[in-house]
Amino acid sequence: MFITILTYILSSIFAIAGMGAAGVLIPNYIAFGLGVNIAMILGLSQNTAELTVTTIMNARKQLIDWKKAVMVLIPAVILVPIGAYINIHIPKILVLVVFALFLLFALYKILLPSKNKGGIRSTSLTMLFGALEGFIGGLIGMDAAPIAIIAFSYIFDNPKKISANTATVALGVSATTLITYRLMLPTMLINMWTLLAVTTAGLLGSITGVLLMHKIKQIYIRYTMIGILTLAFVEIFIKIFSQGHLIPNDLYYGSVISVVIGLIVFVTLAMVRFVSFKKLENK
Repeated sequence: MFITILTYILSSIFAIAGMGAAGVLIPNYIAFGLGVNIAMILGLSQNTAELTVTTIMNARKQLIDWKKAVMVLIPAVILVPIGAYINIHIPKILVLVVFALFLLFALYKILLPSKNKGGIRSTSLTMLFGALEGFIGGLIGMDAAPIAIIAFSYIFDNPKKISANTATVALGVSATTLITYRLMLPTMLINMWTLLAVTTAGLLGSITGVLLMHKIKQIYIRYTMIGILTLAFVEIFIKIFSQGHLIPNDLYYGSVISVVIGLIVFVTLAMVRFVSFKKLENK
């Protein structure tokens, strides 16, 4: 019962930002005693259900630019199986480091957005980020939606459009990741009532979250994205920091130092941009 309530609450919050809640729900499912593989399948199942409803509701509000969404989605879907295959061959901490750095970049783009200039450069970057989302989504077994946020921040200035198009791409990545891992993972018994409960909670949560997203001011959607990305970064960094006794020291310290350097660069660039904005406002 508690798992269902938790799924509903987190799905509602993440739907506002156009993201699935699997990244937070899977660790909680494991904490409740479910096996890692079963937790992943449940998380991805509710994620796909949540994002399906989110995409349908956003489409009815004409918030989705299908041409641009497909431009991100195609390379993302192609790269998912490759990421999932590589997942079993590289240290997990490297995946966490890459994802942490992309979270910082996503935070930077949301906190201090630059005006979209469009053109070939924008299109190329958008497709590149789509490929990265699919690859990293396959690596970590989630939709890697923060990377889609980066991609669409190059196209849209409106947070509602960033959220809606992010959800559309995240749906494709989540569904592809679910199918890929279901084929790769060994046969397992999943309680169908539990699967039905979390999927239904995800559906209801997405309806609640999208209705809120359509009604609240754009600035609050931006705040929601910032909050979720910040919490995700903190969670990933804690995971990296806790790996010391599990991996070689050189790999551990190299990983921690890489993320710390990324954080320092993020803070420095954010302060520089903030100061420059203030100067422009005072002129």
